[in-house]
Amino acid sequence: MKPFSELSAEELAMENLFIRWVRFPDDPPIRSFWENWILKYPAQKDTVAKARELVLIASDWKPDSLSSQDVNSIWGRIMSSLDIMGDRDSRKNTQDGPVSGLSAGNIVLILMSVTFLLFIFYFILGSN
Repeated sequence: MKPFSELSAEELAMENLFIRWVRFPDDPPIRSFWENWILKYPAQKDTVAKARELVLIASDWKPDSLSSQDVNSIWGRIMSSLDIMGDRDSRKNTQDGPVSGLSAGNIVLILMSVTFLLFIFYFILGSN
């Protein structure tokens, strides 16, 4: 793991300790840590500001802005995409010969889907 001072704004915005500070700024130990960290790394002030803005935007996303019908629709599209990719892979494997395991494309799509669902559950459903 890289030190906080080497992270981009996007990477910093995904750190749990940073998210907690932005969402709960009155927590004394965490507030103290980040205030001292900013004093120690003043060159990171812009990065911290951008990361803070990203966390606030993500935290401000209201659960009612995405209905269960929308979630089901998105999930349906994800499943459909997986089916299409599976069909493509099976046609490709038939031409190239038998290959076992998942393709890199399938793995990336699955990881993106899981990340999206975790984001929804953590930031939207978890804030209630």
